[in-house]
Amino acid sequence: MARTKKSKLQSITNWLFVTTQLFALGWVTISYLIAAYSTIKLGIPFPVEELSKQAIETLFGVTALKVLGNIFEHNDGFIFGTSREEDIHE
Repeated sequence: MARTKKSKLQSITNWLFVTTQLFALGWVTISYLIAAYSTIKLGIPFPVEELSKQAIETLFGVTALKVLGNIFEHNDGFIFGTSREEDIHE
C-alpha cells in the first residue's frame, strides 16, 4: 500500500516538473516574440530580459532541484554513488 502512495506522489511530482518546465519555456518564447514584435513592427526596443527573467530563473531552479533530488533519491553513495537495483528495474 505504501508503494502505491509513493508512486502516486512521484507521478504528481513528475507531472508538476514537466508542466512547470513547459510553461516556463512557453513564457520565455512568448516574451521573445513580444520583444521582436515591439522592436520590428512598432519600432520600440523592448528589453527581453525584463519579460523572461522570472521564467528563466524558474527553469534553472526547478531543473537544478529535480536533478539534485534524483541524485539523492536513486543512489546509495554520497552524491554520485551507485544506482540501487530496484530503481533500475522499475
